[in-house]
Amino acid sequence: MLIKQIARSTQLNEEDLRRLAANASSHYKLYDIPKRSGGMRRIAHPSRELKAIQRWIDKVIVQRLPVHDAATAYRKGAGIRENAERHRKTLYTNRYDFANFFPSFKREQVQSFLQSAAAKVGLILSDEDADFIGCIVCRYDRLTIGAPSSPSITNAMMFPFDQLLFDYCAKRNLVYTRYADDIFISSYAPDQLLNLEARIAETKRQIPHLSIRLNRQKTVHLSKKYHRSVAGVTITPDHRLSIGRSRKREIKALVHRWSVGKLEKFEVDYMRGLVAFARDIEPSFEDALNRKYGKQRIEEILRNPTLSDSPNWPEVGDVDDEIPF
Repeated sequence: MLIKQIARSTQLNEEDLRRLAANASSHYKLYDIPKRSGGMRRIAHPSRELKAIQRWIDKVIVQRLPVHDAATAYRKGAGIRENAERHRKTLYTNRYDFANFFPSFKREQVQSFLQSAAAKVGLILSDEDADFIGCIVCRYDRLTIGAPSSPSITNAMMFPFDQLLFDYCAKRNLVYTRYADDIFISSYAPDQLLNLEARIAETKRQIPHLSIRLNRQKTVHLSKKYHRSVAGVTITPDHRLSIGRSRKREIKALVHRWSVGKLEKFEVDYMRGLVAFARDIEPSFEDALNRKYGKQRIEEILRNPTLSDSPNWPEVGDVDDEIPF
């Protein structure tokens, strides 16, 4: 029985686990974060106890299930760079967005899928086990942004969708990837990306456990003539990967403000993430930062876990006073 296994592994009481599952939806802290495209995104952050059980379920059960190679988010060996790299040499790209992606996965669908998929890899989940998992990983009967188990569950549940659409594209010499709720399909010649929204909708209808739907207002058609943005990575007209001009200006401004002691603590982690992102996508930009501020200083941004406590930089007079755009 799953609850007994979790109790042994975590040293939690079985009754406490049952109570936690029965009231799991109330064990979240809600907060909003700004979207890059504007507006706010609601995050439901689980309590420490609930998050620990979600991670146990993710590690012991969900991560044993297959994930398609075209799914480049939330798995080892892939990521934003890998997603963009697969489209780098193409000429045209369409981007499709799923509306309310995580909440589209309903509890009964999650439970039914996990029971069936787990059995295929030798894990037998009883109805009680599946019900317990559904209570733990869902908030008010739907997956939620913020639970550590949601990304792995959606990747596993999207496997047959990814397989069908990948095969369809491969037969037509098209490149298909999915980064979380964004689909990217690219071609090497014009007029090969027509009527794909209908194909995506038809593919979804073939899979009973999916309730996802496209947000057609966010469909974007991109071409080599202009810079193409693929999951936040820019593909330049000469087929290079870049973080983009606006992101470069943002990073330079943040690094400069931190260098003169004017960056708020809450902004430091954001700056570190952007510098790490730049290192991965466009190393030549990191070289420019190294020349401007010194390699040791940029490494300090990336490596020092207490960076926000006190900037270990030279006096203000030793640093350029203007923002280095």
